[in-house]
Amino acid sequence: MRRALSAVLPTLLATGLLLAAPAAPATAAAPKAAEASTFTPRSPLRVLDTRAGAGPVGAGGVHTLDLSGHVPATTTAVVLNVTGVTPTAPTHVSVYPSGTTATVSNLNLATGDIRANQVTVRLNADRKVDLYNNSGSIHLVVDLAGHYGTGAGAKFTALPSTRVLSGYPVGPDGVVSLDLTNKIPASATAVTFNLTATEATASTFVTAWPAGTNRPTASNLNLPAGDTRPNLVTVAVGADRTVNLYNLAGSVQLIADMAGFYTPEYGAHFLPSTPTRILDTRFGTGGPASPLGPGTTRELSLAPWSPHTVTGVVLNVTGVDATTPTYVSAWSVMDNRPDPGSILNPVPGQAVPNAAVVSYGQGLAINLYNNSGSIHLIADLAGVFAVEYTACHADCLYAWGTNEFRKLGTGEIAFDGTHPRQVVGLSGVRAVAEGSRGGYALRNDGTVWAWGTNFRGQLGNGWTGSGSVVPVPVVGLTDVTAITAAGDTGYALRADGTVWSWGTNLWGNLGNGGHVLDQATVPVQVHGLTDVVAISARRDTAYALRADGTVWAWGDNGVGALGAGSTIPFSTVPVQVSGLTGVTAIAARGDGGYALRADGTVWGWGWNRVGQLGNAPTCGGQPGMCDAPVPVRIPGLTGVTAIAGGPFNGYAVRDDGTAWAWGERTHGELGDGVICESTTCDSYEPVQVRGLSDVTAMASFDHGGYAVLADGSLWSWGWRALGNGQALSWSPERVDLPGASAVTGGNFSGHAIVPNT
Repeated sequence: MRRALSAVLPTLLATGLLLAAPAAPATAAAPKAAEASTFTPRSPLRVLDTRAGAGPVGAGGVHTLDLSGHVPATTTAVVLNVTGVTPTAPTHVSVYPSGTTATVSNLNLATGDIRANQVTVRLNADRKVDLYNNSGSIHLVVDLAGHYGTGAGAKFTALPSTRVLSGYPVGPDGVVSLDLTNKIPASATAVTFNLTATEATASTFVTAWPAGTNRPTASNLNLPAGDTRPNLVTVAVGADRTVNLYNLAGSVQLIADMAGFYTPEYGAHFLPSTPTRILDTRFGTGGPASPLGPGTTRELSLAPWSPHTVTGVVLNVTGVDATTPTYVSAWSVMDNRPDPGSILNPVPGQAVPNAAVVSYGQGLAINLYNNSGSIHLIADLAGVFAVEYTACHADCLYAWGTNEFRKLGTGEIAFDGTHPRQVVGLSGVRAVAEGSRGGYALRNDGTVWAWGTNFRGQLGNGWTGSGSVVPVPVVGLTDVTAITAAGDTGYALRADGTVWSWGTNLWGNLGNGGHVLDQATVPVQVHGLTDVVAISARRDTAYALRADGTVWAWGDNGVGALGAGSTIPFSTVPVQVSGLTGVTAIAARGDGGYALRADGTVWGWGWNRVGQLGNAPTCGGQPGMCDAPVPVRIPGLTGVTAIAGGPFNGYAVRDDGTAWAWGERTHGELGDGVICESTTCDSYEPVQVRGLSDVTAMASFDHGGYAVLADGSLWSWGWRALGNGQALSWSPERVDLPGASAVTGGNFSGHAIVPNT
């Protein structure tokens, strides 16, 4: 699954000047392949200051920086903050692996300027970096922020640009603490954000460093009075998820836009690349040879350089020939343009660079937007972040169906998975559940893992944001025996019989009595429930079965989903489902539920628009519109051993191994082989699913069902999410999985556990 990135392009023009490459040395260090790497941050360390002895770098000159004393032999790339100080002529500076040839630029300065830019640069085996100056003479200052390597380290979660600090004023010798609580997990070791300083009243510099440590002799951002300048910052996280920002002189407004964070236990690896020019609008590299006009967006494809599990890209972006002061934004083609949010603030008469980390949604391309006037843009690739697969040999989890928001957990950028693919990084899985835009896995060690979107804290990992394309641990849960999910809320049953929830609480989903506008980024206990033996949830309502055979419900009560006979719109604490005793299993179905009693009968309550209750009453002259606020018996079913529910259907397994279904048939949901040619062919009574025997378990997705047979084979029917390459099936078709032990479905997607692979 690892893919080496493209080789460098030929020598190119950079920032309006011919980038004259220095001659290669007689013996060049062997280049490394793009190795999957993790990150080790450090408090910024000054590793070069030519003002202190080495002297300035002259025109066409190269300074070789040996980092072997600061990073281990397993290092594949380093993150540096490079500052050019008072050049004697307009120039550009290139940073590249020692022993190779400069092909792109990283830093552009006018005469007498002081400007910084973060540089991520690949290393060869000698761990040396060359810094090349094009014109005049210049002093160079370099601060080391951390290194990538093949040993132990942290992986990266790329996020769409998110403003975490907005125009905060900092006076002379002042410090502002950037508190990232609830923006990143407690396990984060480092963060990357775009730092912009504006409205400076004096020439100054800004330093970022981890809170709780001494301020280092280093800087991240330099700007003269009255200017606006950004710089990408990668910095270790200090105590309580906080980073300090220091301003030297005058007063300045600071803005920070989060790009992502590093954690040891999950995320994407970095694949470093030799600096490669992928866009130059002056000469038609990567697109049309024309500038971006006012309010114009240019799409930049990165398909040639990006594996299909890419999550983010590291670029150096340079703005050239701006006709007016402007700003440039960058984002994934499938996301919304960040507002506010920028990576570059060019002005006329200057070539202005800035590094950028841009996250991916779905599609191997990003958008670049220019706000005002016209401008040429140049982009150079330093590497990509991509998900790396690890082998799974037992109790592996597979997924298929729609992959919107990358909710399948496979790490892939594709919109749909027509056939089962392995969920990344999970083994030893014994149960699985699906939310509306993500999933959950219960592992054999009693821990729960989650993936997908996280705007409401539904990952349970202690933060909110766009989410994770790979599984992350739900924090604070041990000894879990069962899981379920409803919409943007996850649930776990622990061995002590208590139930825990996390995510949204818009309809009282958490069940803890809290305010409906609250949300929980870590699990909280559902109020008053003990001796629980099973849980089930769907949409915005959850259910618990207690050891005494009673059923309890909380959350949304639309169309009687609580089954308590009340008219309240929702309940923030569990209430008892009316009249049910001797229950052995429960199944949520979306706006209602089902219960299996010890006598083999099935009972349902809630929504009945298409006969989900297995009957055809007439209410107000409209068949199938009688909702049930209390449980009613599903007719014609006896000897039932297992049940499942979907938003439009119910499913049951009888003791003879046959499968039965009722409700909507419009898209083959019943699996009985009857082709529906109208919108009124739903079944108000259970019908047998065609051709299945020895069924042991069933599950439902939005418009269809799944069945697991005693031989471990998995079968599906309905519309989409079939897992066998088909779009529609009126009767069961086999899914190509070798021996499934459990299956679940959700919003046009499915997941199944395979014990042995």
